[in-house]
Amino acid sequence: MKHIKNLTLRAILSAVICVIAPFALPAGAIPITLASFIIFIVSACTGAKYSIPAISIYILLGCFGLPVFSGFCGGFQIITGVTGGYIIGYLPCAAVISFLCKKYADKNFVFPLSMLLGTCLCYVCGATWYIAQTKSSVAAALAVCIAPFILGDIIKISAASVISITLRPRFTKILNKY
Repeated sequence: MKHIKNLTLRAILSAVICVIAPFALPAGAIPITLASFIIFIVSACTGAKYSIPAISIYILLGCFGLPVFSGFCGGFQIITGVTGGYIIGYLPCAAVISFLCKKYADKNFVFPLSMLLGTCLCYVCGATWYIAQTKSSVAAALAVCIAPFILGDIIKISAASVISITLRPRFTKILNKY
């Protein structure tokens, strides 16, 4: 019974990611999305045991063509395109956030700090993939892949931290029952 409840929770978390992640604002080659925002919250509130599988399911659903990626797109071509590194980068981002928020759950400063570190990992994955796809220079990739997103990510990290600090104790209580 515990196994079914764990699978169900992972599926629900994945569904939440799939519903929120596609919302995006066009910003050149790489759109500004809500994907990282929901991944911050899911990772900080549930930990790696739930967030990594949920994000993996989200990525697989998108690869199989469901319109869950930014701008309600789907398909394997999105992963192999210029934004694919960001999508794959959600996994190490979630791992860092999950680990730090679990280890230091009683310290509120860890929430934004872990999200900042996770975002940096996502930037590295995204920019590296962008460079490989476009044969751009590092400076060009920084200008296209990172600089335009810093302010928005600071806002997302701030909001996700406040929400996660509030929700994590509730999630912990629920998860400890199972």
